Amino acid sequence: MLMKKLFLSFFTIPLLAVISLASCSDKSIPSDKKEIMDRFLAGTLDESYVPAAFFSHYPGRTEGEAAVLAHLEFFLKSDMDILKVQFEQSVPRISGLDTPEAWENLEMIPEDFYRPTLEIVSRLYEITGKNVYVLPTIYNPYQVARQSLREPNIILAAKEHPEELKALLDNYRTALLWLVNECKKIGIEGFYMTTQGGEKKFYELPGNFYETYIRPYDLEIMGECCKDTKMNMLHICDWEGTYDDLTRFKDYPGQIVNTPFNLDGKAFTLQDGVELFGRPVLGGLDRKGEINTLSAEDVGAMIDDVLGNAPKGRTMLGAECTVGSAPVANVNAAVQAAHRRR
Repeated sequence: MLMKKLFLSFFTIPLLAVISLASCSDKSIPSDKKEIMDRFLAGTLDESYVPAAFFSHYPGRTEGEAAVLAHLEFFLKSDMDILKVQFEQSVPRISGLDTPEAWENLEMIPEDFYRPTLEIVSRLYEITGKNVYVLPTIYNPYQVARQSLREPNIILAAKEHPEELKALLDNYRTALLWLVNECKKIGIEGFYMTTQGGEKKFYELPGNFYETYIRPYDLEIMGECCKDTKMNMLHICDWEGTYDDLTRFKDYPGQIVNTPFNLDGKAFTLQDGVELFGRPVLGGLDRKGEINTLSAEDVGAMIDDVLGNAPKGRTMLGAECTVGSAPVANVNAAVQAAHRRR
């Protein structure tokens, strides 16, 4: 434990200096990553520099200072322009849901359940928040319920136990709102807001699953995320299924939108995203694609083609979700190619 603390102290001493020196090769580009993102959102960032951000999970390093170190290492090695904090704290699994009594006595979590996550966010903000936007990931209650109930039970509950399901989602909403507001108290200025539950498979179910169990919670929690903040990302997650249409999310908040790479098997481009949402977009690379298999040199070389077809001044290079299997050298090569774009 002592060695970890000493390493963390040593590791973070040069961190802000490294951050402040990023991108200084061109005097027209700010040296502060917050200012880079501010100019990007304002449409005044020199188009020779394309902001970039990729995200990864950190298996075995999801708690405490191990999680803090994992995030810092990936951030520094990739040189991306924001620091997104992964949402790794899971709720207890609920089982034995084969009787009405079990549904009536669902296990609820306390309002401050996500305090361990808040501590990770707080430490990362303490270290980097002066120069970098630290964006905690915020799930919707359905995504939390998937951890506790599993999807088949949620679908069954929507048909047979709707009031009990809503009570559980309300409980998860309370904890998520607590986390959002506590993050804002420590100085967080934006969030990575993620939605699931609007995929094609749910529109094929009878009833109004999305309208009842997804959209109202999304809009309430995301609205709170965006209140008195300025750098929020909307992530429409396709990890668990495909979409056939994204117009249902058109009025969702967020200054930048991160969309799926395709809809129902058809490409959904960065230009499509800008035209639909009227906002800057994050993406361009398939998380399952070439960034995982090419050499770092070849990854860097393909970025010109990706960005050559992207809306200028409205594109932030990234993927449609985490790139956990991509070597960090490949991520860095993609980021550096975006930063050097001419």
